[in-house]
Amino acid sequence: MSSLLPDLQHRVDAALEANVSRFLDSHGGAVASASITPEGDVSLRFDGACQACPAVAATFYSKVAPIVRAVPGVRSVSAPNVNVSEAAVNRILSLSAPRRRSSGGGDHAR
Repeated sequence: MSSLLPDLQHRVDAALEANVSRFLDSHGGAVASASITPEGDVSLRFDGACQACPAVAATFYSKVAPIVRAVPGVRSVSAPNVNVSEAAVNRILSLSAPRRRSSGGGDHAR
């Protein structure tokens, strides 16, 4: 086993603890590194309420994955219980985002 793996695991766990653990804990959930390959491929495990949460994919792609990807030495990040692509999550989020009203014409309150 490479001596770099424990260091990378420590950095990944520290990044999760500093940036997302409090948020997930406030919802009854948690995330931890499950495995890390010598090439820097990180697999995460969601626990607690996150295991059955319908928003786990959105949380993974919008909050968790960017934090882990920013850790030096990480090549990729995945979570086995996230079975939706990032593109699909982004599309769903764009459809559910509040729409801006146009500033031109239309009905005005009188």
